Amino acid sequence: MPALPQRPPAHVNAQRSEKAFAALFSDDRWVMRPITPDYGRDLEVELFEDGEATGVLFGVQLKSIDKLPRKGRLSKSGIETSSLRYWQALDYPLMVATYSVPADQFFARWAHSYDWHYKSHSGVCTDACTPGPKTVTFHYGTAHRITPEAVTRLSDELRFFRAARTGGLRHSPMPIRINGERIDGHSLDRVTEAFGRIAADCGRIRFAEPDELAVSLTYTKSEIRAVLPGDMRSSTIHIGRGVYDGPRGYTALAADGAVALSHLFFELQADNAAADLLTIVAPHSLALFWSNSYQTLRPRLLEAGREDVLRVLAEEHARHLVRQVVGMK
Repeated sequence: MPALPQRPPAHVNAQRSEKAFAALFSDDRWVMRPITPDYGRDLEVELFEDGEATGVLFGVQLKSIDKLPRKGRLSKSGIETSSLRYWQALDYPLMVATYSVPADQFFARWAHSYDWHYKSHSGVCTDACTPGPKTVTFHYGTAHRITPEAVTRLSDELRFFRAARTGGLRHSPMPIRINGERIDGHSLDRVTEAFGRIAADCGRIRFAEPDELAVSLTYTKSEIRAVLPGDMRSSTIHIGRGVYDGPRGYTALAADGAVALSHLFFELQADNAAADLLTIVAPHSLALFWSNSYQTLRPRLLEAGREDVLRVLAEEHARHLVRQVVGMK
């Protein structure tokens, strides 16, 4: 008897992941639309309120894996670099959701949360190299597991993102919440105090109320990271030990937190808010001139027509070089 067609395990797992994901978003508020042909996106999910479309939506790329999480952690390798770059270029958030088939659990991260820095420091070429890596790996932790509570929070996080992108937050100060640890001898309280002066001078940012959704600005010994609620967009400045040594280091730390925010504002197309913030902090920043921030921000400022800020940055860069030369003598 001739062999009959068999169904590949990958097809079985793909269908299981689709059913499991649909079960998580079974609430009538969520409408899922398959994208055919997908071109790197499987689904588009929109939030409805009282039966009406809101325009609040996100994309989904579904993955599956025949492995159990270990200590709540899961990794999915083989994600094509070209797909990741495409997802990061989209106007709306795209969720990379990986389904552990044996555990019947979903883990998810937003495509924009992938940080190319760690690829470059592991000896693998990044987007600055030719050719770059063909694939990357997404690592998930316990905080990335999709639970009913996470789905409930998602609607507010998506609204925050939409407001930030469409102008609702761009025309009023962005709420910020600062957290982290002591860096190079400077307490977080001292950094927060200096950051408050920046907020008052600029008028583009403010400290968030206790229960308010806000951008999180986190300081650690290796990075300064500005993150939208839900990690839908983020900006990271990587730092080294001892960079902020000295009595005025806390001022530079506050300024560089604002530089991380300016990168995030450009991602949200709040160009003038980003430019105004840079003008205020340029005299105090270190990251603008020893990281790649200056080179990254230059074309964005040109596109925004903010040559005035470029002149300020060029002047401060010259002063920074003079201070370095004097310090070496």
